[in-house]
Amino acid sequence: MSSLLKKMLQKKFWSPVVISGTVVLIAFFLTRCFDIISFEQPETAIAGETISIKLDIEVLEDNFNPGNVGGTMPVVGFLAPKSWNAGANTVMSIASEVYNSTMSPMVEGAIEGKGGKPWSETLTFNYGTGENYDPTKMEWVMFMADEPYDHNPAYLPIYGTVNIETVVGPNNITAQLGYFIGENDNGIWELNENQDFRLGDCIEITGGTGAPINYCGPEPAPGTSVISPDVFSYNDLLKITFDASIGANEGVTKLSGASFVYLCAEATLDDGTVISVCDKTDKTALNFIGGDIWEVTIWPKDIFELNFSDQIIMITYNFQDKNGNNIVRDFSTGEDFTMFASCQ
Repeated sequence: MSSLLKKMLQKKFWSPVVISGTVVLIAFFLTRCFDIISFEQPETAIAGETISIKLDIEVLEDNFNPGNVGGTMPVVGFLAPKSWNAGANTVMSIASEVYNSTMSPMVEGAIEGKGGKPWSETLTFNYGTGENYDPTKMEWVMFMADEPYDHNPAYLPIYGTVNIETVVGPNNITAQLGYFIGENDNGIWELNENQDFRLGDCIEITGGTGAPINYCGPEPAPGTSVISPDVFSYNDLLKITFDASIGANEGVTKLSGASFVYLCAEATLDDGTVISVCDKTDKTALNFIGGDIWEVTIWPKDIFELNFSDQIIMITYNFQDKNGNNIVRDFSTGEDFTMFASCQ
C-alpha cells in the first residue's frame, strides 16, 4: 500500500459511501487545504498542571485558486473537559517559516461562516466529542490567529506547528481530547476540503479532587441509582432512587425482592474528614415505591449531623439489606455510587 493511501485511510472522517475507489479518494485528498500530520500530547498529568500539546500541520494549495491558500485567518478547535475552562486557561500559537501568529480565544458564540451556527456547536455536530460517554462534560473551544496569513505565500505547501499550553482542571478524570484546524473566512466547506480533525488519546488526570471518573470507559449503568439533583449544595434535599431490578449483565441486583433496603453513606468534607452513616434505622431506610423501586430523600446537613461551617465535597453510598449481608454498589465500577457537591 502506498504511503499516500495509508495516510488517507488513517483519516477518521472518510465515509464508506464516499470511498468508492482509490482514484476518488486521491481526488478528495488533494483538495484539502489544511492537514494535521501528527500530534503530541501527554498521556497523564497532575491536576492543575500546565501541559504542552503540539500539532504538526501543513497548509496546501487551494485547489480552486492555484498558487494561493484559502482564507486569511486560521482557526483551531480544542476539545477538552468543561472543568478545564480551556478558553481562559490555554495559550496557543502557530509557527512556520513563512507565517507566525499568536492565537486568541474566539468570542463565545462566534459563528462558523458556512453553516451559520456557532463554531463550537458546528464541531460538536460534525465530529462529536470522541469516546467521552458524557458529551455534556466536554466542549469545543475555538481559537483564531491574531494575524492574517498571506493569500499568496512564497511557496507551498507550508509546514508548521500549532503549540498549545493548557492548564488541566482540578478533578480526577480521564478524558479524550480532540483537535481541529481550519480557517475562519469561509468556514467549513463540504467534503472536508478546508479543514482537518483528529482525536487524541485519553489523558488521565490524578492528584485532584473527587473520585476518579473515566469518561473514556464504559458509561455508568443508568437506572440502578438516580440522584436529583446530580450535584448538590449545603441546603439541597437529595432524592435518591434505587431500582433493584437493574444489575450487572442485564440481571437483577442482590436486593431484588428485598423486604427492607437501607442507605449506607460517607460524606467527605473539604478538610478531609470522612463521616459515615450506616445504621439500619428509619433515618436511612428507603421507601418502597413498587416494582423493585425504592426511594429516599435526605438532607445532607441532617443525616451527617453537620455544623453550618462544614463543607461536603463528595458523598459515596451503597444500598444494603437489614443485616448488611447483601450490598449493591455501582456495578459498572465495582465501587460505591458517587455524587459531588456544587462548586457554588
